[in-house]
Amino acid sequence: MYILTASFVALLSYIKLATAAEGSSFTVELELAGVACGVFGGGIAKLSLNVVYETADRIHLKITDAANELYEASEAVFPRTTSQGVNSRNANIQYEYTANPFTQSNVKDLAGSPLIFESQYLRLKTTLPTNPNIHGLGEYTNPVRLPPDNTTVTLWNRDTYGVPVGSNLNGDHPVYYEHRTTSTHGAFLLNSNGMDIKLRKEKSGHLLEYNVGGVLDMYFLAGSTSDPPAVTKQYSELTGRPAEVPYWSFGFQPAQNYVDVVGAISQYAATEIPLEVMWTDIDYMDRRSIFTVLDYFPMNSMREIVSYLHAHDQKYTVVTDPAVALANNYPAYTRGKEPDIFLKSTNGSDEIGLVWPGVIVYPDWFNPSTPTYWNEQFAEFYSPEKGLDIDGAWIDMNEPANFCVLPCDNLWAQAAEQELQPKPDVVLFSNTSEMVMREADIMNPPYAMNNTAEGGALLSKTAAVNANHVNGLLEYDVHNLYGQMISTATREAVLSR
Repeated sequence: MYILTASFVALLSYIKLATAAEGSSFTVELELAGVACGVFGGGIAKLSLNVVYETADRIHLKITDAANELYEASEAVFPRTTSQGVNSRNANIQYEYTANPFTQSNVKDLAGSPLIFESQYLRLKTTLPTNPNIHGLGEYTNPVRLPPDNTTVTLWNRDTYGVPVGSNLNGDHPVYYEHRTTSTHGAFLLNSNGMDIKLRKEKSGHLLEYNVGGVLDMYFLAGSTSDPPAVTKQYSELTGRPAEVPYWSFGFQPAQNYVDVVGAISQYAATEIPLEVMWTDIDYMDRRSIFTVLDYFPMNSMREIVSYLHAHDQKYTVVTDPAVALANNYPAYTRGKEPDIFLKSTNGSDEIGLVWPGVIVYPDWFNPSTPTYWNEQFAEFYSPEKGLDIDGAWIDMNEPANFCVLPCDNLWAQAAEQELQPKPDVVLFSNTSEMVMREADIMNPPYAMNNTAEGGALLSKTAAVNANHVNGLLEYDVHNLYGQMISTATREAVLSR
């Protein structure tokens, strides 16, 4: 049983106004007591705190602005299991509180640290045991066990060259496990906003601190006192079990420039090096544009190679990027333009960036027409009967990536400088849809994350954070979901061919 003390009492505290309980859940309405500390903006006057005992081993805690709706990852975007609902007396994890000042207890010890809840900044500190064993919070190049004395993990997905140390990288997983001699438990923050998670050693001891925007939507996992892997099972019970990995994916898998792929396959066979999968990067594409092949290595030749591999019980896959080249004579662009499935700039034109084909547009995965578009492209280009019969999908540049160097005021000039493709014959909504007329609080939020991209700006090397999705959402709030959403759509597209 986990019952640890916690309190929100320092610079900012709340008092309980009302409580409503129903079955396995209860809601507490909170009001700011005293003057807000205003670290990065005004404090939210009223909060709503909801606690649900979803299973015997899982508590769902959500703290939101009681008066204003903030973005939360929907079930459609991030499916999770339905709450079973259990009586708290039968749970292996407990949540307790006192009313004034509001004090809460659960699997994390929050004693002596203030909850700060502002419009674009939330801070939650948790005390940890001495020299704690914290694992998770990827993606980074730190040791597997995070150094507890002075580590900052930044979750803001970006394209990175190589794997730089101490940098935010391509993916984000805001879940951690804490291993103790007596038990292992976990905490998952369901939040797609960019965030810093800090591990610090202070005079009072070790702390873990969340710095994030949006809402505090947390799941606490009881883990086990005798079975350390149990916490991983509890986490995957919530988020979904991982797909079974195909046996062949454990074999030798080289990536080869397409010009020499035939020679490479032959050499592996001649030297009796076991080859399970051959991968090909963007070299096979016409002008580096997805769903195309080079004239000097046409589809029929590629199909012969794939047939040879399959006849020898070997596999083949190629890279597919989400970046769609901006060109009127390019089917992947015109077919997406018809249902208007691309991410939008503030002036209503398609948001543009710079990737391998040159100037590109980004599919909007919140648009209900985008999965159909993606399925159709895969069904045609990767058709087992007439196209490239791949055995798996390699998705790259899905942070989403952007090669432009700020201030990005002329992407076509930069495309030429970087030896990408020339300016396409496309008429935009205006003469430019780049980074202009940006809202200061979105483009440069009051709390600056430890983003290690060039210049540190949130839009550096990625899509503009004030770009609009079809449902009115800003890229600022959902940026970290782009990679997951294209992966989900691509899996369906591969299966539906």
